[in-house]
Formats: sequence, C-alpha cells, structure tokens
Amino acid sequence: MIEIREFRRMLDAGRRYLEGTCSIHELYGCAVDLETAAKFWEGHRAIAQVAREWSCMADRRWNECRHHPDPLSEYEFLSWLQQLGAFGVMR
Repeated sequence: MIEIREFRRMLDAGRRYLEGTCSIHELYGCAVDLETAAKFWEGHRAIAQVAREWSCMADRRWNECRHHPDPLSEYEFLSWLQQLGAFGVMR
C-alpha cells in the first residue's frame, strides 16, 4: 500500500481542527498541498476531487478575502468535518 503523506496530513489537520488544535488556515494549507501534489502525480481523479472539496470547504469557512458569496459558518464547517469522522474518514 502506498501512503500519500499530503493526504494523511490533511486528514490529521481535520481531526485536530475538530479537537481545537488546528487553525482553519493550517487545514486549508494542507488541503491545497494535497490538491497541488495530486496535479503533479496525475494519479487517480478521486484523490484530486477529495482535495478540491476539502480546499473549497476550508476556503469557504476561512473566507479570508471575503470572496465567497456563500461562506460557511463555523457550525456548518464543523458539521461537515464531523460527518466525515462519522464515516471513519479521519481515524
């Protein structure tokens, strides 16, 4: 089995965000790192799709430059992350 470090870092950041020990900008950075790496690997499209979803959701929550017309509240973002944990994604 091949382990993708960027994927593991993103999942770990998501888990730590739920625990309150990771910032949204750190989580966003991990998702963008995976998204960038997936472009260079030219690997399975599902990995790139997951990375895009995570970076989009984190960006909508962070909304640093107020460029999202539909930003996520903290509650919405936490609900999304907790749902992933319920499916065993972040164990």
